[in-house]
Amino acid sequence: MKKSVIALMLLAVLVVIVSPGIIGKLAENSVDENLNWAAKESGGLVVSSEGFDRGWFSSEGQHRVALGDGSIRAAMTKAGTNQIPALLINTHLDHGLIPVSSMAREGGSLVPGLGSAVSTLAIERGDNETIALPGAIYSAIGLGGNLDSRYVLEAGSQAIDDGEVTWQASTINFTSGAKTSHIEFNADIGAMTFGNDQQTVSIDGLTLVGKQANTPYGFYVGDLDMAMGSMTIDVGGTPVGGMQGLGVKASSSVDDDLVAAAVRFEVNEQTIPGFGDISVIADIGFDDLDAVALAAVSKQLENLAGAPDASRIMMAAEKEFKDLFAAGLKVGVDQFDVALPMGTVEMKMTVAVPESDRTTFEWTTLLLATVASADIRVPEALVQFATSMNPQTGALIGMGFLKKEGDIYVMDADYEKGLLTVNGAPVPLPMGAFQ
Repeated sequence: MKKSVIALMLLAVLVVIVSPGIIGKLAENSVDENLNWAAKESGGLVVSSEGFDRGWFSSEGQHRVALGDGSIRAAMTKAGTNQIPALLINTHLDHGLIPVSSMAREGGSLVPGLGSAVSTLAIERGDNETIALPGAIYSAIGLGGNLDSRYVLEAGSQAIDDGEVTWQASTINFTSGAKTSHIEFNADIGAMTFGNDQQTVSIDGLTLVGKQANTPYGFYVGDLDMAMGSMTIDVGGTPVGGMQGLGVKASSSVDDDLVAAAVRFEVNEQTIPGFGDISVIADIGFDDLDAVALAAVSKQLENLAGAPDASRIMMAAEKEFKDLFAAGLKVGVDQFDVALPMGTVEMKMTVAVPESDRTTFEWTTLLLATVASADIRVPEALVQFATSMNPQTGALIGMGFLKKEGDIYVMDADYEKGLLTVNGAPVPLPMGAFQ
């Protein structure tokens, strides 16, 4: 019995005193691995270690995150920004299977793992001036190398140039695994205000919840739910615009090499000066997207993000887009409502592109094979308003594209095998559309 007690005591001594020195190197490698993985996944970021002073129980290190040669840097350079800022991450790491030294600081933990860390952030401006950012990141490195982080920001304010930013308490939780390539996050961002005496923007908080996992095709799938409170814009103390809320819900998955995705977007009462309030609800789904072709399109678009115009992008990525459409796909707009002061415009739409032979695929093949339908409802008051602004709008009624039903105008359109019908009447299409 005594031998067992002594053995347990020796084991405890080894864990608390001996393990930190051994675990320290593993913890350092895990920090580097997670940061470099995050930079690689984000695309265009470069992480470099500015030094790591490793002690027996704790270590100090700094990492520099900068923009590499990519679309964001190219866009900033094109906009005339020659001084590209970088993010500095200063980390104090308490290591050991049981990081007892972490209990001497805020956010410490005795949860077993490779270590417990606290990091502070700073912006290194292009003129070599460093600006400390508020808040701190408390992290726990699991035995498997997973990183569980929590960013904590207390309420405060900070002067910036000729203005000021104020914010309420906020928390962001983030879990990542470089080996498992998964990400989970949730955020509760408090209300914030930024501006000066001339103009002020206020946002009534934001929440964000998401879970993403990498796929063999090089892109992530998962769920995202974001909700932002009201936003107001004041000029000289007078409200001139804003919105009552913004929400985005998105989900995506891969099954049998086919991608399905859905997104719901809501804007509540966005104020347009001189016009009124506008609200938008959009519910859009994508099905049967070929995963390999979609990955190729995404990669090509990423490479061309710095291209000067959309036409060049489409020309450079034409092969990838042809592969994607030749594999077939479906798009459904279950709801697209735009609420205006004159009433609400409602639209539903479906588009189905059947699979075709890639070796003979041309854009004319796509046009002739596509099956689509659209159902549009426009309030009479809006049609009258549009006609008063542009009398040519009335031609849509005369040609039968808009048919009056009560106090709304409708457009029911169907397209199949090159034939378009609108409100039951065939509509000739230019022959050039199929050449």
